[in-house]
Amino acid sequence: MIVDIEAIARHYGGKVCKGNALIPTPGHSARDRGTAIKASAHAPDGCLVACYNGTQADALAVKEMLRADGFLAHSAHARTLSMQERRSIRQAELARKRERLEAEQAAARCAADLWANASRADPAHPYLVAKALEPFGIRQSSRDLLVPMVDPAFRLWNVQRIRPDGFKLFGKDARTAGLFWPHGVHMLDGRPSAGPLVIGEGFATMAAVHSATGFGVAAAMSARNLEPVARAMRKLFPSRELILAADDDRHLADNIGLGVARKAAQAVRGVVATPRPETCPAESSADFADIPRGDVAGRIQAARLGA
Repeated sequence: MIVDIEAIARHYGGKVCKGNALIPTPGHSARDRGTAIKASAHAPDGCLVACYNGTQADALAVKEMLRADGFLAHSAHARTLSMQERRSIRQAELARKRERLEAEQAAARCAADLWANASRADPAHPYLVAKALEPFGIRQSSRDLLVPMVDPAFRLWNVQRIRPDGFKLFGKDARTAGLFWPHGVHMLDGRPSAGPLVIGEGFATMAAVHSATGFGVAAAMSARNLEPVARAMRKLFPSRELILAADDDRHLADNIGLGVARKAAQAVRGVVATPRPETCPAESSADFADIPRGDVAGRIQAARLGA
């Protein structure tokens, strides 16, 4: 079966360039041109497929799509890629990783400059006043609060900016995976601080916990980052008591905050603290920054006691 490169390009909204049909990789934007298809008499399917913004699984999905739409014949090679295809995809993956690391390193330099040139956070900043928080562990640039985000080696990679209205944003192209905001984790001499380490999602949540308990805290900055950060803390502190301070997202059909906290706690032999009892009839969401400080300490202690 002769592979019609021009017909493939037309059918999938792509274009032909240097004998390749450049089409969107499945699951990507219609404007994407990340998949290249080239006719080749030496390829098992009569064509070579390379996904420059995907994986080998994406390339196989493209071939399945081409077969389903009649552009390729069904064959015994349906679930295989040629060595040339695998090599092209691997090279593209390595190039993407290099580009991503270079972008993250450049963003880290920008974050370091921003942090170094920032001033002490104003206790009267509207966000701090609204959350009844002290400005410990953060700085301020113009009207934005700056929350430093570090890796397990405590190297700064990113800074979360919090505007007066509470809108939050991270640095452009900056790393977020595995990063956290720490406070009170170590003493001045570098030894671990006394008491348990409490891990949760946002800055305000964990600042509220520290304010109420004095315990060391780490904010993972997002739900999906909670388990990686918890695992990193367990590696840093093999025998330390770890408490996962869950966000209670009961307003959602799937209580994401509680679910990820439970999963993270199980992974690191920790316990879960909730901002209110799970039997509480309230329907709205809540985190530890939403409840009275006296209740924060009580809920953390209840988790420690298994109550």
